[in-house]
Amino acid sequence: MDGVVLVAGLLLCVAVVVVLVVLAAVVGRRRERERREALQGWAAAHGWMLVPNPAVDWSSRLPGRNRRGVTLALTGPLWGRRASVADYSYTETTSTSTPDGNGGTTHGTRSTTHHYTVLVVHLDRPSAYVGIQPRGTLSKWGRALFGAGSTLGHERFDHDFRVVGEPAGSPYPLSGSLLQAHVDGAVPAWTLQGADLMTFTPGRLKDPASIPGLLGSLYRVADLLTGRPPAV
Repeated sequence: MDGVVLVAGLLLCVAVVVVLVVLAAVVGRRRERERREALQGWAAAHGWMLVPNPAVDWSSRLPGRNRRGVTLALTGPLWGRRASVADYSYTETTSTSTPDGNGGTTHGTRSTTHHYTVLVVHLDRPSAYVGIQPRGTLSKWGRALFGAGSTLGHERFDHDFRVVGEPAGSPYPLSGSLLQAHVDGAVPAWTLQGADLMTFTPGRLKDPASIPGLLGSLYRVADLLTGRPPAV
């Protein structure tokens, strides 16, 4: 009898877990549908376009370098330039080892999906790859693909930042004002390749009303690179 009760209890626990998983999936799908509807509404109201799975080549400059990781992008005019905001993610798989209770070890894997919001300002002229990154993120953004980075002789800037890529191949000079803006914490780390000036922030875009605020500091980089504010 005790065995029957135990089995029944286990089956009940499994059923509860299954129901919770199904409910979580349903709630997740509903929230994602509502989020996309909000993004679509904002885009329509501001003259932007929402594009699922856009054909962009941004992944090589993003963590994880997932070529299929950009699953949604909004693109449109803002402050006299074109800009884009996109969803990006990649999944990281790590090995795990746990004691099995019998003196041995159980091995397995654990997957973690990382989500980011990609921010892009589209400039007028194309450029060779160039960027400014904190020293601690060179392995993520620049060192592996584009060399170790260079210094510019600006003591405070060189202490915390490095230039990655090929600044000599860019039509946009790295002005003293831009370097000082990095030192002052007024602008984000960024890369530029072709006409796409890019940065990113952790997490998914939830509130489309935050788009101008998210892009504001990257527009400051664009102004300092081009030497002029955008036309209104």
